[in-house]
Amino acid sequence: MRILKTLLNKLKSADFILVTLSTVACSAMSFVFSVYSKSLVPNKPMGIYSTCLIVQTYMTYAQFGVLNAYNRDYPQALGRKDFEAANKMKNTAVTFMLMVYALIFLCFEAWVLFRYHGSIGVDQYQTFFAFGYAMCPVMILLKSFDDMSNATVRMNGKYNKSAYIGFGRTLAALLIGVVVLRFAGYYGLYAMTMSSAILGIILFHKDSLKGVKLDFDFSYMKLMIMGGLPLLINSLIWTIVQNVDKHVILTFMDTEALGVYTVPTMGFTTMVLVPQTISQVFYIKISHLYGAHQDEKELLDKAGYFTSITALVSGAACLFVFYVMPIFVRYFMPMYTEGTAATQILVIGVAIYSTTMIFGNIFSVLKLNKSLIANSVALCIFNIIFSSALVVLVERSINMVAIGTGLSYALYSLLLIVKLSRRFKYPMLKLLTNSWLPLIAIVAPGVAYYMLIRNVYIAIVASLFTVTIVCGIILKLIFRK
Repeated sequence: MRILKTLLNKLKSADFILVTLSTVACSAMSFVFSVYSKSLVPNKPMGIYSTCLIVQTYMTYAQFGVLNAYNRDYPQALGRKDFEAANKMKNTAVTFMLMVYALIFLCFEAWVLFRYHGSIGVDQYQTFFAFGYAMCPVMILLKSFDDMSNATVRMNGKYNKSAYIGFGRTLAALLIGVVVLRFAGYYGLYAMTMSSAILGIILFHKDSLKGVKLDFDFSYMKLMIMGGLPLLINSLIWTIVQNVDKHVILTFMDTEALGVYTVPTMGFTTMVLVPQTISQVFYIKISHLYGAHQDEKELLDKAGYFTSITALVSGAACLFVFYVMPIFVRYFMPMYTEGTAATQILVIGVAIYSTTMIFGNIFSVLKLNKSLIANSVALCIFNIIFSSALVVLVERSINMVAIGTGLSYALYSLLLIVKLSRRFKYPMLKLLTNSWLPLIAIVAPGVAYYMLIRNVYIAIVASLFTVTIVCGIILKLIFRK
């Protein structure tokens, strides 16, 4: 009872829980929309949509690192109680982003008109491409300011308000998206993301961007660019990593295969979103901690504590996706059943990586930019080699792409642990115990049940029993102090 009381008291003060629960709910709603869209939109148009999203993703880097610098330095300024510097960063970031994205909008829309002017309304698939590309600069402008607003609210310590607004706006966006998708088909695929971003900007405005003034201090913009550029490069490499599998499919297969691969992508997103959200909240916390005390040992100890929690969540999320996705695909997305095996393969490798997300954030907090970029380059190389080699040498299928991607993420996770241990003379066994051990203790029995027990529902019950026991033991260790 004493341990339970201590655990409950700690959980009450853990403000990341409501944010995480809200994220789970929002992820579930996005998942519902994705499932619903795949019941209406065939593989090829879905592949076109995925291709346009890749272009949209690369557009985010037009902010040249200003937003990256803001997300890193703003919470540290708050930790130092330097509110003047914090406001300066916010004003400069908003001004620069408005300038850049307005220019991109004009240039890209002109290119779309020039490239597709003879095909719009004549060729259906070319029209789909034209519409998707035309939406890219609009969506990235809205999404960037939505992300900045949400992050600012959290960095100001209003985690619960972020959670409430996030849940409400996602629910409204889901309803809007379902209605538009029902009547517009392919064109409705963009409705939920766009409406969610618009609602987010409006609802977060009071606690994030209200009172922001345009600040055309170009020398300060340059400082932010120089400070954030290494983070931007690292993030760009990460984007390439996350899209290597898609590039491999487009190179060696076709758009229709990319459409089927959206199912593994759904699994990836669903599995990684919860630990990623926890990691983002803890990233803010360790940034505040390091900004206040400048103590690397304390930073690593706290990161290890948070990592143990993240690893438990990652293990549970991995098993959830591993079991649930095939059922969902079979009953709700029969056109996409070829993607179920690839989904199960991918989520296991990504689950291992997700346990070490906070370890990766340490390099950012300490501004170890060269190591940060080197880590990401290594993951990119791993992914390119494994994904391409397996497709070329073994089989041209999305299953091989999933295996290669999963292996690359697992190796990257190990690389982070090794580098942290060597650089800071920190026990590697302790890092592994905080990260991999809780995950393996949950996932290994669950996958074994799935392989050995033919009845999937009995396997699920057995897995839930195992997860409960493992979580109880590890939580007891985490909160024993």
